[in-house]
Amino acid sequence: MKGFGFGIVAAASAFVVVCGGADAVGHKPVPTYTINLDAAPEHRYDHIVGDLSNGFNATVWGFWNKYFANDKILTDVLFGISDKRGDEVPEMQAEIEGLAAASGLPLKFVKSIQMLYELQTLMIPIVNFTKKKTDAIPAGFEALARIPWRGPGCTGIIAKCADGTVYHARNLDFAPLDVMSKLVYVGIFTKGGKEVFRSQMVAGYTMVVTGARFGSNGYAIERNTRYTDHWGGNLQMLEQLFKGVPLNGWSLRKILEDTPDYDSAVSKIRSVEYASTEYAIVSGVKKGTIISRAPKSVVFTQTLGEHNFEERDDYIIMTNFDFFHGDIREWFDPTGHGGFGKPVRRVAAQKILNATSPLTQAVLFDAINAQYVIADTVFQAIINVEKSIWNVSQPILS
Repeated sequence: MKGFGFGIVAAASAFVVVCGGADAVGHKPVPTYTINLDAAPEHRYDHIVGDLSNGFNATVWGFWNKYFANDKILTDVLFGISDKRGDEVPEMQAEIEGLAAASGLPLKFVKSIQMLYELQTLMIPIVNFTKKKTDAIPAGFEALARIPWRGPGCTGIIAKCADGTVYHARNLDFAPLDVMSKLVYVGIFTKGGKEVFRSQMVAGYTMVVTGARFGSNGYAIERNTRYTDHWGGNLQMLEQLFKGVPLNGWSLRKILEDTPDYDSAVSKIRSVEYASTEYAIVSGVKKGTIISRAPKSVVFTQTLGEHNFEERDDYIIMTNFDFFHGDIREWFDPTGHGGFGKPVRRVAAQKILNATSPLTQAVLFDAINAQYVIADTVFQAIINVEKSIWNVSQPILS
């Protein structure tokens, strides 16, 4: 059954007793709010911002004051990119303006942090030795290296399990942990009083991060940062932002809102223009795919049921690197405290998956909580759209 609030986490906590990960000492609930799509966009989040018990507004204010308020060089560059984009689409722009008004935060700041996922693609300091050159932050935008949100750090697994259905396991890893861990919530998006889709959200950010639309041919979407794979990729991303191309998360949110079936959603994800590189990990009823996106094309597709560089065909997996193209940057990724001679997140997860057949929901949960897999993890999910399972929680890290 679909779960809400503490009911969800009770199930997750039971898993912890059976197979808790090396760095997670427990799990806690994720706040849940209804977001009424029939309401005026500028007021959809008033009840969330105004709920002082969640601490969201105070946390975002602390984020602004610590990292941005006294860094004019960074804010000039960040706000300049946002200004050059102009207004977002009217609905999104109204939501942004409503968030700024309700929170009291500077509108330019609230608008700029909507580019969170796109600008995250700049944050990769490791040279890809498989190329002659590694991409760099373009001249004039060097201050973006000081953006405080950091990665890489996401793990997504889609697997056909022992009961014949498909489960989707997800870690969202996001630093700075002391900020991002306090901003996660679940939004139940409704129309006419009925749920249309749900999404794991980050307070102040209007777009989906992990979403699901239940139904007989429903689907779940996980977003993972994907870094550029060629010289000039960072500049291409900035040019997409300057052109006003809709942000990736907004495009995915509208797909969830307007598209009830897996096949049409996958087709749209493959064809819509993106603002930046990104992975879309999409699970459905007895099917799943991972789409590696460039702004204007699909780079690679992994399909559940086929051998996709994994040892078996009953699961597919993605972190943040094109391992299917031998991206050596993966082996220098320290986010799970691996790399540099220790297992990286993907390899550590696969070791657990490959040791068990058939796979189960508990094994997937074990994999995403395992040592070298769990990192700065602020949100975890086990989703099964066929069974309407939405089992989400936040790990308590040791």
